[in-house]
Parts: sequence; C-alpha cells; structure tokens
Amino acid sequence: MAEKTKRKQVRYERNDIDAVFRKTPVFFNQVQPVKIINISKQGIALCSHQALKKNHHLKIMLSFIRGESFFLNGQVVHSFNQHNNSPYDEFIELYAGALSVPVPLPFKYGIHFERNYPRFMDYLIESGCKNGFEVQRRDLSRGR
Repeated sequence: MAEKTKRKQVRYERNDIDAVFRKTPVFFNQVQPVKIINISKQGIALCSHQALKKNHHLKIMLSFIRGESFFLNGQVVHSFNQHNNSPYDEFIELYAGALSVPVPLPFKYGIHFERNYPRFMDYLIESGCKNGFEVQRRDLSRGR
C-alpha cells in the first residue's frame, strides 16, 4: 500500500500579488507574465504560456499591491506541460492600450525558491494576516 504524501509547506492563495519571471541565463531575457495559483515561503505554483522544463532556473519578480516588490531566484521542480487549449486552462488579461486580450496559460509549474529570503517570508505572512489570505491545505494523496 502506498504511503500517504502530505504537503510539508502551507500554501497561501493570494490575489494581491502580481508576478513575472525571466528565464536564466540572461540571453533569454524576455519577461513572461504568469498567474499565481498559490505561494509559500519556500516556493510558488503558477501558470504560464511559456514552456519550461524541470530544473530550469528563473528570476521571479513578485509585486504586492501595497507596493513591496521582491526579486527571487527559483528552479522548476514540478512541470505539467500540456499545451492542448483545454477549456480548463487558466487565462490572464494582457492590456495593450485600450485593448484587453485573454492569453491562455496552459503550462503549470511548481517553483522552489533557491534560497531563504527572510524579508520576503516575513512580508508574505504579515501582509497576508492583515489582508485575510486563504490557506490551501490539500492532501496530495487524493489526486488532482
């Protein structure tokens, strides 16, 4: 019988954070918009329209609505690359002038932050407590 796997890190569902990432090395320097699924002190789950492979390194910029920004180094540890235009894809609105264009985000990733960022970790918890964040506690043994 398989042992139950439980998430070791509590993840928070926040709608007050915007994020973009840049692939590294720097000659792939295009900024990619993403949609955050959930976030923790140790990593982030997100959707993107950029295909990445496991172990790929990124520079992630997180911008909180209250004006605080953080630049974090991360690595792809989970990759669910399925570009099939499913009706269940996440979307993000990109604005160009007065036009809004929905962009599908079919690729889902788990990104682990490569270092501990104490200032980010403190801000994530403190700002969430003030804003009433939602905590996601999902038993991974039940499937997705």
